[in-house]
Parts: sequence; C-alpha cells; structure tokens
Amino acid sequence: MNKLSLLILCLFFYTAAIAQKRETKLLNEVSISQLKQEPYATWYSKNNEDYQPNVQIVEALKKTDPSKYTMKIFFGSWCGDSKRELPKMTKVLEKLSFPQKNLAIIGVDDSTEVYKQAPQRQEAGMNIFRVPTFIVYENSKEIGRIVEFPAETIERDLLKIFSEREYVSNYSGYPQIIQWMKDGLLKDENMSARGLAMQLRNRIAGESELNACGYVLLAQGNLKEAIMVLRINANLFPESANCWDSLAEAYAKDGQKDKAIQAYEYVLELDPKSENAKAQLLKLKG
Repeated sequence: MNKLSLLILCLFFYTAAIAQKRETKLLNEVSISQLKQEPYATWYSKNNEDYQPNVQIVEALKKTDPSKYTMKIFFGSWCGDSKRELPKMTKVLEKLSFPQKNLAIIGVDDSTEVYKQAPQRQEAGMNIFRVPTFIVYENSKEIGRIVEFPAETIERDLLKIFSEREYVSNYSGYPQIIQWMKDGLLKDENMSARGLAMQLRNRIAGESELNACGYVLLAQGNLKEAIMVLRINANLFPESANCWDSLAEAYAKDGQKDKAIQAYEYVLELDPKSENAKAQLLKLKG
C-alpha cells in the first residue's frame, strides 16, 4: 500500500469515527461532566456560560430553600430545545447551590419505536411528551413541571413552582389528555373524538402538540389511546395531510387495515404528492 492510499484509508476511518461520535445519543441518566465532554460541550458549555440568570430572582429563589426539592430532567441530546434550555437550567441550579444528589438528568431516544423513552425506562409513567421536561418534586410529590421551554424564564418559572404560586406550563392541553387517560376515556371506542377536540380547541396551539403525544403513546404500545389522540388532532386540523398520515399509521399498527387505507387515501386528497401515502397504500392493498 502506497503512502497516498494509506493516508486516504486513515482519513476514512478518522472521518467515520468522528461521525459516529457525533451521532452518539446520551441515554439514561447522565452527569454534567458528560455534558461537558465533546461533542456535547459544543452546545452545552457555550449555552451554559452565555446564560446570565436574573440576580434578583435567584436571590428570591434562595429564600425558598431549594435543597428541600428534587428535580428530574428529561432531555434529548438530539433535540434543539434541550440543547438550548438544559444548559440554562443547570446554570440556575448552580447559582442556587442545588444539591447534585437531588438532581437526575435523563436522556431519551428519538427513534420511532422508542420515541421519548430511555433504555432503562426512567420516563415510564411520567407522561413525557416533549423534551426537555423539568419536573420538580417536594417529598416525592410532583409540584410542577416546565415543558420544553419556560413560560417566562427558567428562574421565574422555578420561583412560581417553589413558592407554590399558580403556574401553568406550556402545552396546557397535555394535563387534560393525561386525565382522560386515567379516566379511561381514550380507550372507549364510543367516545366522540370531535367532542373531545372541542374541549381542547382553545388549549392547542398547533398540530405538532398532539402529534408528538400520539407518537409517544404509539411507542409505549398504547394503541387505542394513541389513535384517539390522533383522531382528536385530525378533528382540530382537518386540512393537515400530516395529521391524517399519522392517524393512518396508527390505524395500520393497530391492524385496522380498512381505516388505515381510508386515512391514507384522504392524505392523497389533501396532498397528491405524498410519496409515503402512495407507498403505504400499495403495501396495505397488497
């Protein structure tokens, strides 16, 4: 092997190694020291150092005795919102001298079959539909959560939660979805998707909210609940080909072939260029 060939081969393996390192997701419980290592330090360290919490709010937070709280942070090292908000939160916690033993940072996946799940399933039962999600506990009881991004600022939102003042997180439709799940409404096949949609109409800002929720439920194996959530979304956004495409996928996974075909055909009415709908219809029709 000549020198040029050897150099090319070395460059190939080096590039492959770098690419693999960049693609590695942080999953399960991770430490801040891991976040400070490359390739994650590129976004974590910069956003952590750049963020300057409001000094007055931090002082007010200190008076609430932060050490009596615990926090679980669910994030995705692949997620832009997590890359932006997680470093801010840890910066605020650093200013509060928040005990490390009271903090758990858990990475979840974005793969379709394990969407928003950690391999060790630390998120199970936590209703993690968006990341990052910051959950605050007092005496093991959840007292508030910040979902994806703060309603005001990280420190102001935390102050409301620590002070037990009224706090409404983003995606205010999710608590209603969670309550319906507990009450068994989403598994009731006689339930009116349109009626539930009307109850949620003023709480949902965009189709992605319930679409993400539906895919999380699909990954969990809660097919009936996922289908109902996606039906609600299709009622809220009837002209969205993406909403009907997601619903069709859920029907197919649940073995409801005819309904899946109908939904995919409607996708093509809304978007005649949808290659996915065409491919899925060929597959479903054999």
